[in-house]
Amino acid sequence: MNDWARNLKLLKEEDIIWYIYFFIVTFALIANSFEEKYIYTKCKKYQQSGRKINITLLVIAFIIYLYYVCIAIEDVNIASNKSPKQQRVSMERLITTLVFLIGGALSLYTELDDNSGDVDLAIF
Repeated sequence: MNDWARNLKLLKEEDIIWYIYFFIVTFALIANSFEEKYIYTKCKKYQQSGRKINITLLVIAFIIYLYYVCIAIEDVNIASNKSPKQQRVSMERLITTLVFLIGGALSLYTELDDNSGDVDLAIF
């Protein structure tokens, strides 16, 4: 596949990811409203609803991060035939996406492991 054709394909996929991010922001606000209701009422139903939404959003974010790692790996392989600077930039992007993936995995693990009942703030 040509570079320009691949780039166009990736841009279209990225557009879809931006729509997913809009979904994430919307549902994160809903989860926060459940947690706010929990703070006021101490009703476990609100806390559990907010937590389920947060876990779902973290899984979706983890999948997005995984997608970006796969794309970065492809870029490293493609850049092996290019200039040293392009190879370095591709490797830097791979490292960056791996850090996001690890952060997403740790956030998801923390949310799944948290049984204290505390309200989580700023999980992303």
